[in-house]
Amino acid sequence: MSAPSQIEIRNAQLEDADEIADILTEAFSDDPVMNWMFGGARAIATLFQQLTRDVYLRHGFGHLISGSAATLWLYPNAYPKLPLLNEMRIGGSTFLAGGINAINRTRSASRVVLSHHPKEPHYYLFAVGVRKNNQGQGLGGRILREGLKQADANGALAYLENSKPRNTPLYERLGFEPVAPLPFPDGAPPLLAMLRPPSTSMLPTEGAG
Repeated sequence: MSAPSQIEIRNAQLEDADEIADILTEAFSDDPVMNWMFGGARAIATLFQQLTRDVYLRHGFGHLISGSAATLWLYPNAYPKLPLLNEMRIGGSTFLAGGINAINRTRSASRVVLSHHPKEPHYYLFAVGVRKNNQGQGLGGRILREGLKQADANGALAYLENSKPRNTPLYERLGFEPVAPLPFPDGAPPLLAMLRPPSTSMLPTEGAG
């Protein structure tokens, strides 16, 4: 199924935080890595609610297709510390969802993720999500290109962690190359690091998502 040719992709604003968090929560409700780390949908919802407004839209940027798709990015060298109140809310929700084991998984996995970011300045794609009813229309590829244009304009790398193997072909079409699975403990779902060098050519128009 093809996406409509006329769709509005706009820069996300702080007032869009609730909608973006809702879209991403729905898109990541079946995400294997998120569920393994945080223990379930309620904790995942809290994560996006806390991070969207107070981290990514304040210290990074995002794009939005209203009602359908959203992304959250960080600029190169922008790794803000999570405010204590936000951290407490995420931790409390994670504990209620999965107990102390979920807290421990989240802490250890977060350390692994951060330690494997590229040393070079890079744009970091934290999340891209498309509502269930809109998947398969190419919206994921379209909205990702908006962030990649910024990276290309500044001659910068782009980096992401891919938690769903079915999305690998889309990322590869957009120029991302697999680096290596992150060294999570035995039994954890795979999380694939992917890196994209800056491009001087037009991005392909076809996509998925």
